[in-house]
Amino acid sequence: MPRPNAHRACDDFHATSEATRRSFLGDSTLTRRQLVGRGIAAGLTVYAARAMNIANIFDAAEAAHAAAPDAPILVSVFLPGGCDLLDTLVPLDRFGRYADLRPDTKQKGALALGSTGLGVNPALASGLNGGVKGLFDAGKVGFMPGIDYANPDMSHFHSRHFWETGLITPASATGWLGRLLDRSGDPNNPLQGVSMTGALSPTLRSAAAPVAAVSSPGDAQFWIPGVWGKAFDYAMGAWEEVSARATAGPGAAAATQSSRLAKKVADTLEPYQKDDDTGVDPLAGTIAYPQDNDFADNLRNLAGLLAQPLGIRVAAVEADFDFDTHDKQNEDLGTSLEKVSEGLAAFQADVEARGLGDRVLTLVWSEFGRRPKQNESAGTDHGAGGFAFVMGRRAKAGILSDYPDLSKLDREDNLAVTLDFRRVYSSVLEQWMGTDAAAVIPNAGSFGRLQVAA
Repeated sequence: MPRPNAHRACDDFHATSEATRRSFLGDSTLTRRQLVGRGIAAGLTVYAARAMNIANIFDAAEAAHAAAPDAPILVSVFLPGGCDLLDTLVPLDRFGRYADLRPDTKQKGALALGSTGLGVNPALASGLNGGVKGLFDAGKVGFMPGIDYANPDMSHFHSRHFWETGLITPASATGWLGRLLDRSGDPNNPLQGVSMTGALSPTLRSAAAPVAAVSSPGDAQFWIPGVWGKAFDYAMGAWEEVSARATAGPGAAAATQSSRLAKKVADTLEPYQKDDDTGVDPLAGTIAYPQDNDFADNLRNLAGLLAQPLGIRVAAVEADFDFDTHDKQNEDLGTSLEKVSEGLAAFQADVEARGLGDRVLTLVWSEFGRRPKQNESAGTDHGAGGFAFVMGRRAKAGILSDYPDLSKLDREDNLAVTLDFRRVYSSVLEQWMGTDAAAVIPNAGSFGRLQVAA
């Protein structure tokens, strides 16, 4: 029987919906207040622990940019579902053992990565300038095989939460990037941390620092179903009139203030929206992005926003494809990696074309790996020892961690973990963001460091 959505994923994956996770984990400790609701201005939702004047947000953003115009930017890209290591970064120098484990899913056409003994899934060569494979060859990608944490849980629900928070606990907590902004962020600029979606990425949940969810400037504009032309103009005139009226009671005052703030957001973002009639897009760069790829669309919007004086320091993007490959892994994994590769290759070319190449580092990750032995459905089940990489002109290039030994599986017949993800977080915080990792990641000193940026 077909599942009720596009993913052929397991029930545990579907239980990671934002509503379910928020209900289970709770938000009581996050002191979060949503200032602009999606029903009024969907293009920008601000989350803050204190009241903020929406009218001053963009002034604060420009001031933050002016104070640190060359500040480094970190982009977190999540591959939900548990991206498989073996069929993505293929062990060519151990191909016999690999083929024994994966008689049906093995990648016969993997593209060699120089003399590393490894190859990439050919789907990662898709895209501008040879995709992610081309970026690796150009010295702009550092792969991290075997990444995970000790005694992996292998639940989408828990593992994703651990990665998002940087804490191995099922309890509700702020995100690791949210804590970074709590420590070193701007108390007045919610655009310092942006989630490229209609809801806030849990990695950006903060205790005090303001952050935002951004879909697109066009989505922030007012619209009324079935109303256009003069009728729409009259409606907007009425809206402005209501917003300008003096009010007597607290209820009317709250409604009027809400309408004023929403209109201010829409008016401020209007110059950035694409004109559907002329095709003119003020945020557009010179790089062509792939079509019919929502992930790439979000990256294109992000690149355009990064080029504006908004003081963005961290951003989160989700590649919502099929990485929970319990069946038909060759088909789903290849298609998903192809879309990711095309989006990332365009994004990297775009930030470089905009003069941001030395400022942007992208971290790509998934919540866990998969079992080394294929299952009976030509797929793989939840396992350990996953896959991640850093990308950018100043990323440390090459193979940055030990590839798991296929002949020495752990006691659960999973790949051995060769790199703790908190070691990567600690390294990124110190080497790229210039922040003491111990202030963000508990016991950061116990994880050591890995060179992730040049």
